Amino acid sequence: MSISKSYKTTCSYCGVGCGIIVDKNHDGTLKVKGDTDHPTNKGMLCSKGMNLHYVAQDMSDRIKYPEMRWSKNHPMKKVSWDTGLDRAASVFKSIIKKHGPDSVGFYVSGQCLTEEYYLVNKLTKGFIGTNNVDTNSRLCMSSAVVGYKKTLGDDNVPIAYDDIEIADTFLITGANPAWCHPILFRRLEKHKEENPNTRIIVVDPRKTQTCAIADLHLQILPGTDVVLNNAIAKRLIDKKRVDSKFIKEHTNNYEALKKAVSETSLADAAKICGISLSDLKLAAQYIGNAKGFISMWTMGLNQSVIGVDKNVSLLNISLLTGHIGKPGSGPFSLTGQPNAMGGREVGGMANLLAAHKNLASAKDRQDVAEFWGSNPISEKPGLTATEMFDALDSGKLKAIWIICTNPVVSLPDSNKIERALKKAKFVVVQDISHNSETAEFADLLLPAAGWLEKEGTMTNSERRVSYLPKGIEAPGEALPDAEILWKFAQKMDFPGFNYKTVSEVYDEHCLLTKGTNIDVSGLSHARLIDEGTMQWPVPHNTHKGTPRLYTDLKFDTPTERAAFNIPTNTENKSEQTSSTYPLILNTGRIRDQWHTRTKTGKVQRLLTHIEKPYLEMNGVDAHNRNLKEGDIVVVKNTRGEVRVTVQINYDIRKGVVFMPMHFGKLLNSDHGRANNLTNNLIDPVSKEPDFKYCAVQVSKYKKEKQKICVIGGGAAAYRFVQTYRENNEADELEVFSLEPTPFYNRVLLPEYVSEEMTWEELQKIKKGELDKLKVKLHASTSIEAINRENKTITDNHGVVHEYDVLIMATGSRAFVPQDAQLDLPGRFTMRNKADADGLKNYLDQTGLPFNQQHVVIVGGGLLGLELAAALNKRGVNITVVQRAPRLMERQLDRVASRLLAQDVQERGIQIYFDNEVNTVFEDDEINSLSINLKTGKTITANAIVYAIGTIPNIELARSCKLAAQRGVVVNQYLQTSDPNIFAMGEIAQFNNNLFGITSAAEQQADIAAKFILGDLNSTYKGSVLMNILKFEDLDLCSIGNIEYPENDPSYQEILLMDVSKSFYKRCIVKDDKLVGAVMMGDKSEFAEFKSLIEDRTELSDKREELLRGQSNSAPVIGKLICSCSQVGEGNLEEAINGGCTEFTALCKSTGAGLGCGSCKPEVRDILKEVTQTQLA
Repeated sequence: MSISKSYKTTCSYCGVGCGIIVDKNHDGTLKVKGDTDHPTNKGMLCSKGMNLHYVAQDMSDRIKYPEMRWSKNHPMKKVSWDTGLDRAASVFKSIIKKHGPDSVGFYVSGQCLTEEYYLVNKLTKGFIGTNNVDTNSRLCMSSAVVGYKKTLGDDNVPIAYDDIEIADTFLITGANPAWCHPILFRRLEKHKEENPNTRIIVVDPRKTQTCAIADLHLQILPGTDVVLNNAIAKRLIDKKRVDSKFIKEHTNNYEALKKAVSETSLADAAKICGISLSDLKLAAQYIGNAKGFISMWTMGLNQSVIGVDKNVSLLNISLLTGHIGKPGSGPFSLTGQPNAMGGREVGGMANLLAAHKNLASAKDRQDVAEFWGSNPISEKPGLTATEMFDALDSGKLKAIWIICTNPVVSLPDSNKIERALKKAKFVVVQDISHNSETAEFADLLLPAAGWLEKEGTMTNSERRVSYLPKGIEAPGEALPDAEILWKFAQKMDFPGFNYKTVSEVYDEHCLLTKGTNIDVSGLSHARLIDEGTMQWPVPHNTHKGTPRLYTDLKFDTPTERAAFNIPTNTENKSEQTSSTYPLILNTGRIRDQWHTRTKTGKVQRLLTHIEKPYLEMNGVDAHNRNLKEGDIVVVKNTRGEVRVTVQINYDIRKGVVFMPMHFGKLLNSDHGRANNLTNNLIDPVSKEPDFKYCAVQVSKYKKEKQKICVIGGGAAAYRFVQTYRENNEADELEVFSLEPTPFYNRVLLPEYVSEEMTWEELQKIKKGELDKLKVKLHASTSIEAINRENKTITDNHGVVHEYDVLIMATGSRAFVPQDAQLDLPGRFTMRNKADADGLKNYLDQTGLPFNQQHVVIVGGGLLGLELAAALNKRGVNITVVQRAPRLMERQLDRVASRLLAQDVQERGIQIYFDNEVNTVFEDDEINSLSINLKTGKTITANAIVYAIGTIPNIELARSCKLAAQRGVVVNQYLQTSDPNIFAMGEIAQFNNNLFGITSAAEQQADIAAKFILGDLNSTYKGSVLMNILKFEDLDLCSIGNIEYPENDPSYQEILLMDVSKSFYKRCIVKDDKLVGAVMMGDKSEFAEFKSLIEDRTELSDKREELLRGQSNSAPVIGKLICSCSQVGEGNLEEAINGGCTEFTALCKSTGAGLGCGSCKPEVRDILKEVTQTQLA
């Protein structure tokens, strides 16, 4: 596809701020790649960034028009922008007039562009008259902000990313950059590879992926960070490994720190932290010997009730060693959001003022108000993130405007957040996605433009300012957030908001910073476009930016000296564990997801790594609770509970459990939402929540004993019984089968008829196995009635059976013409053993040799052709009568049908297309029929088999008033309209589709069984239709949708064909996903294609490999490790066991780690484990 235009922009995920090039093709489709010229990532992208184009192009969830309800009881309706903003202005004016300006608030996001942040702060603080504007950056960076201010005098990250390649010692604490900041980790990993003597210390209660390159892992007890940092400081002082000159000339309060850290012995500190004394000393030795020392930290320190204390105790180490203000040295807080830094520049928190000015300073407030031409700015700090929702809950805050964030999932104690939003008088949600759980609480829903749909700037973690251009149009009536804000300000009759372009807003912001510590008065959109990114300060228009701060060792304090700070709290002040709630819950990110998944959750490729919420637990804790891997557990405390599966290892400390924070509601259930459990404690200074520590109990999910009745004896019933009994031996299971011998492979009936296979080989369950499974079988028994009210079923013998849960797997029956007269000799269908035995016996009774027998098969579909082939192989003469003009017309395209017909005819099978059977008469000869076709042709044969199609057996379901259409309507758990009755197999209708194939029946049975057993995270999303024709010497299959609407440019077709060799491959691609395929002559790629279609995984670069010739890649085996190249744990183990025991070679041979590289730590771990096993 030719490229029409390319855009240089910046990734919209974490605070690393990677450069991206977006190629826009002539058909409007997008493709992203890393910008090799960008100083941050040098062409690298993580798994999330590599897939940003899928998010930008997926409009399925987008909010496209303003929606509003006139009261809480009214439904949302589409309105015009004027109507929506007029209502918002009217409500805000009314509330402010009645209750004052502090009765309203704005809650915004670190994803907002700097211009948007600037406007919302100007609007609230300058004109509405309240400081009630806060951001979700409060949840990740506010403790670091306070730490920097207390130590350095201002919120300034002093180092540059390029210092990573200069430093020789790193202390990574409370952070997992391997997963959360992958590109910085790639740079660190490469630096370590090239400089093996580089020392890396990781501090974390979990053995995370970052530990793969660590020289030392300090697996401390949660909450003991201050003790550890103080102990390291003490050891450095005792061993005289401090920079005395720097301390004397450029710091204050050293003696007080020295006295404070001496109060706890190293031995006591090690014991408190739960680590060895030797490891503590070794960490201090590494730091003391460093020529270039960088500390890296993020949420593990920040998200704590003593987060500020943790920060200052860490910053003290940089001051002690003098590692600040010089290349390869400095304290480096890793930012969680793409523009958290930019938000702080414009005063994007309730206690901040624009341009890093001081809200507590009357002069600064006056200067900003005069600059804006606004009302005086209040000196009272506004409500912070959690305080804002507390105020909504109490009624103090009446209205809230939420922009680009999803607090229902991301804030602690989610149940309280929901309650608060329900109480609010007026809620405005300004966002891009209907998938945001917060959107359902909106009284006014405003559609915003997303990444690449608007222009503006962002600042990354190293103070690097980037310009993001507009490259595509926003859907529907969506507008840039900046435009929405200035339009609202105009509706409020505020002056100073008559902007025409976003660049005017940025110019105003830059001018306000002139003369400050963050002076960017030398920047503009035009300059950033022309010259690229720059690190602030940039005080004039020829200044090239400032890579490092404090190189003159003059700090932003009144004395120009950095300050040692004595932590107020050494011991953790989090919620205490108890005998009732003895475990510590830690929450955090996983590799391929971000925030609340409204963006990354749309990309199937990113879901292949970890799709569902889970609980990570130490093996000892699991053993004490009689838990095994994959068990369903309930995690509970006083605030709420979740129900997830457990993952057991020894990488996490005993007494600590971990849950990912990304998952919200699934099917209106919040069973996987970690913030149901997190507490309301906040750091008293930074007001950052204590996400990393709350007390919980974990127990195995226990369901009440139930009696489960299963109607049916086919594939769905068998799989259900198997799956259920694997996980539950207590419940009663009773199976009612119309046939005397249930649970056999119906697909193989043709081979049974031709005697290629015996009946024993078709049976799925051997004699005695039902007794082992504790299943009571009612053979040759049908169910005649269901009484839903009394929860009973009545069988054909008049016996009434009670049930708690009823499984309907009644299958289907053959479709036959009304005049088929199956009760007469020689007429058959082929749906069960009785049909097969009837045909076999009838042909045997003819006494004719096989080559003199003749069978007519009505129907050129899969079953008819397989029966034809099986009998033909024995030498029986076969004629196929097909109503359609081609074979398998529903499963194959025309080309494949034509090639198939050619093969069938070459086998000596006669085909009559566009034909039907009119009449069937018995001849004078015994076991001989005269079959008359509609075209006038008469065929003499011994038997006729109708294989035209099937009809779902839904009469029983209809009789008890279950919702039914073509099939029995089911939800994602296979529940019918009666939640105690489940339907599966050929009768189950999901999303208006029936899936009449064995694999679908088994998939549905698994989901239903798991749900009944308590697993709420396994849901049915539909099945991929597939057909594999079992013909000797012919490979033919179809998967998924092979037909598509004409004139729909979103579909693309790839063809490979060699008619002379009967080779044909046709692939259908939509939105870069394989949706259908036909393969003839070689179906070796069937498993891989099926997986791609089934998982709806975006092809990305795999498209070239898979669709332009035979793929050499293997299907994913085991747990997915590499989402870029789709490599599983089993693939890696196979390669290692095959002799590939060197890391780089392993990556090259399997493809793992060759994309974003985020999986490399896991690859290393697998390599280490397998090689150690080999040695043992």
